[in-house]
Amino acid sequence: MEIPKVKFIYAYPFDNGRRNLYSERNLGYYPSIEEIKEKMSQWKKLWDETNENDKIVLKLVELTKRTPERSLECFVFGGGINPMSTPFLMPIMSKDKLRSDEKFIDTMIHEILHIFVSGASKYFDMIRSKYSKEVVLTHNHIIIYAFLEKIYLDMFNSKPLDFDVIDLPVGYSRAIEIVKEQGYETLIGEYYSLL
Repeated sequence: MEIPKVKFIYAYPFDNGRRNLYSERNLGYYPSIEEIKEKMSQWKKLWDETNENDKIVLKLVELTKRTPERSLECFVFGGGINPMSTPFLMPIMSKDKLRSDEKFIDTMIHEILHIFVSGASKYFDMIRSKYSKEVVLTHNHIIIYAFLEKIYLDMFNSKPLDFDVIDLPVGYSRAIEIVKEQGYETLIGEYYSLL
């Protein structure tokens, strides 16, 4: 098996568009190209240290029983859009301030998990049926938060950062409630039963 590697790329055209938008609409501070590239360089080093010997990525392979069907190119830019997995985007700002290193690692694992499980269509069909009254954002995050809890307990001896956030959007907070109610082991077992 070839171990997937994260490649950080400065997203110049996208970032330039965000910077222009901030300027045109007077939306406040937007980091310079130099600040973004410096933060990207720091984050690459931090990711390499935290993922030493590919331990995080290998844990994701082990837990999800999958490898990504696409590359792990992570496009880094200033801000104005939340992180996401498709495309794999990572802003250096979180709301109106710089993203902390701790939140960066948490977000990286979260978004890479989305990439790993994105092809598990039988599982997601079951989730959409079982939790039909929940919003799609909740459907998409139940297994993410179940895996995150397992990863954080095993690798960091803690809980995922979002488990302590009070003002998460409803879809995220509801997914966390389901994980706490059902237990991550049960939810991961459901995922395995549909691979």
